[in-house]
Amino acid sequence: MTRTPNNSWVEVSGFLKTTEVNVWQLLTDPQLTEQYMYNCQLHSEWKLGAEAVWKAQDESGKWVDHVKAQVLVYEPYRHLAFTIFHQATDKRPEVQSELHYTLEPKTDGVRLSIKQGDFALLNLGEELFERCQQGWEYVMPQLLKTGEALFEKPT
Repeated sequence: MTRTPNNSWVEVSGFLKTTEVNVWQLLTDPQLTEQYMYNCQLHSEWKLGAEAVWKAQDESGKWVDHVKAQVLVYEPYRHLAFTIFHQATDKRPEVQSELHYTLEPKTDGVRLSIKQGDFALLNLGEELFERCQQGWEYVMPQLLKTGEALFEKPT
């Protein structure tokens, strides 16, 4: 996993020895997102402008929405992007950021890049940048581990 700090956009990337189809499934299948994204399933109709929601079950079994978004780009096996709606806090109003997943095919697998921002444009963006950076630094290794377990063949 690589990290690119710039205080405006959170950027992480990693490599999976599998196909773009498998990486796309890893990003869009609720059963798989639950394995690496803080136990959250990602649900959407997967078309431009559609709502996307990361949700998890609480202790009682009730589904709770954790992050709401809107599909901004939907190019299967290449690029998936969202407008993320960050809930208001006592310090800032609700703000939005963009989240991009980009798949780059290589001869022996796929480079997955995740980019979120532009935090420089947001009220209290530095705080949100730090929170998102920490989140992606936790999620990316979990995502790679899930992908390796599911799709990579031992050599």
